[in-house]
Amino acid sequence: MILHDYLRVLRRGWWVVVLLTLLGAGAAIAASFATTPAYYARATVVVATVGDASPGDLQQGNVFAMQRTPTYADLATTATVLDRAAATLGAGTDTEDLRRSVTSVARPETAIIDIEASGSDAALVAERANAVAEALTVEAQVLDAPGVASPVQLTVVEPAAQPEVATTPRPRNNLLIGIVVGLVLGLAIVVVADALDTRIRTFADLPRSPALATLTSIPTGRARRARGVSASDARVESFRNLRANLQFGTQARGVIAVAGVTSASDAQGVARQLAAALGEIGSTVVIADVDLRSSGSRHRDRKNDATELRPGVADVLNGTSSVDEVISVASADHVYELTTGTVDPSSAQRLSTSAMRDMLDDLSARFDYVILSCPPLVERSESAVAAALAGNSLVVVESGATKRSEFLFALELLAGVRVTSISVALDHVRDLDLGGTSGQTVLAGQTAT
Repeated sequence: MILHDYLRVLRRGWWVVVLLTLLGAGAAIAASFATTPAYYARATVVVATVGDASPGDLQQGNVFAMQRTPTYADLATTATVLDRAAATLGAGTDTEDLRRSVTSVARPETAIIDIEASGSDAALVAERANAVAEALTVEAQVLDAPGVASPVQLTVVEPAAQPEVATTPRPRNNLLIGIVVGLVLGLAIVVVADALDTRIRTFADLPRSPALATLTSIPTGRARRARGVSASDARVESFRNLRANLQFGTQARGVIAVAGVTSASDAQGVARQLAAALGEIGSTVVIADVDLRSSGSRHRDRKNDATELRPGVADVLNGTSSVDEVISVASADHVYELTTGTVDPSSAQRLSTSAMRDMLDDLSARFDYVILSCPPLVERSESAVAAALAGNSLVVVESGATKRSEFLFALELLAGVRVTSISVALDHVRDLDLGGTSGQTVLAGQTAT
């Protein structure tokens, strides 16, 4: 994928990214409110030697103080020091609770000890840090040189101050982390979901096949705002492009079989609009509906269901009517139609008979183009038969609904009946997916940038 493809994926799944980003921010805010505030206070103790001494003695004393500092830091959390601190804090102070809330750390390469206290009460943590620091200055000298004056003196040089701001939670930091996590997770889900999605939305999603002659994108019917161009105008122009591709790309003449990959494709609608586009240039066109199974699941408008009561293709194939009796004028100029007619369980099987060939020969002699509106390729076997009789096939792929595996199966069915001229119309392509190729594909095997 190139940068343009990633941007198109993000445009398609922007709402997932936004939703997860908002969820991450909301979770961070909720966690901040649910977390008990924790405060932190620190008292600083310095270790030094005392007494008159020469400069050499002072140097040795400083080295000795630095060596003893880690030991005094460890003494700060012993029971002896903590008991004295608890006594200073007053009744109700538990030594073990004090041990859990106070830590003592010697700064590397110095004679400084940091007594740190944490908890949910700002005043209490400062009192605890100061109490332990004061207790350490007394007990350390007693433990270090019992019964004699200690040459080492511990002094509290920076008492702990009552903290004004809690160290945790930090709402601003939590909010930033929540937004970043939600954003990254949303982007990952959108990209991975697109990689795992097998639905065809653009020509970039189509499996490469040398059998494809021309490719045409047909936009959806939603209104466009750019340059005041309506979606209906863009859709009409796409059928004119399809007409040009069939005329000059495949030199399709005579009979063209229009079939959707699945029932999700509106192949009948594409056939009618293609017929209207051909009629615009003065070509005479007839549409024959060869979906001859009496199934209520066929993809057609309700207003067209009434026309099935009239004699049509099924009546011509079973010999009860002639072409002249069933043909009628369609709504577009130079366009005529044959409805399905009165179908029965054997009507679909008559597509493989000589009656079907005779009907196509008769129509081809009268009209410049004969368009067969076929049932879905992967669902009805007679669709491949109609395509084989036509010689030219237009496969309608519903953007966002047809899967690559279904499209490949449709090509396999057409290859089985030796259909070599196959064009593809990608129908109802959303505006953000238009041009979704690494170079706009017009003719198979060729690209135009």
